[in-house]
Amino acid sequence: MSEEAKLLIKMENWYAVYVNVRHEKKVVEKLLQQNIEAYSPTIKKQQQWSDRKKWVEFPMLTGYVFVKINLLDKEKILFNPSVFSFVKFNNEEAKIRDEEIDILKSIEKTGYDVTSEVKGLKLNDEVEILQGFLKGHKGILVQFGSEDYVQIELLSLKQNVKVKVPKNILKLN
Repeated sequence: MSEEAKLLIKMENWYAVYVNVRHEKKVVEKLLQQNIEAYSPTIKKQQQWSDRKKWVEFPMLTGYVFVKINLLDKEKILFNPSVFSFVKFNNEEAKIRDEEIDILKSIEKTGYDVTSEVKGLKLNDEVEILQGFLKGHKGILVQFGSEDYVQIELLSLKQNVKVKVPKNILKLN
């Protein structure tokens, strides 16, 4: 292995790992206890029970946890019984750019209504968000009935996230 390849392995990057569904929070807690930076973005939804309503946190991307490690620490992650494997493309662990993690964190922080992508969407106009925490982020405008969504594609994961934003803060790009 070349010196350059060894240096790349030692660099810390964000990676995505597949985990048991509904174990995302537990995996993050366990990894943080091991001094491994881990992140699972969440959204809050109001749940209705027969006697009350309550706000409950759910994972934004079920079955995924993001870890910031160098690949030499890969085994520490895989040792967790709730972790299946690293997300891979072309037989290599998929690196997640810091900007993509920042997008997820800003979506989580804004409180916008966020849901996973519905398959079979038709991509329309590219737009830019002009206000709020997501100012400057670009996405694809998709119409569902009378509601408009900005679709932000996380390229490393091949995942999309829909963010409901008001029409008046969008600009055609």
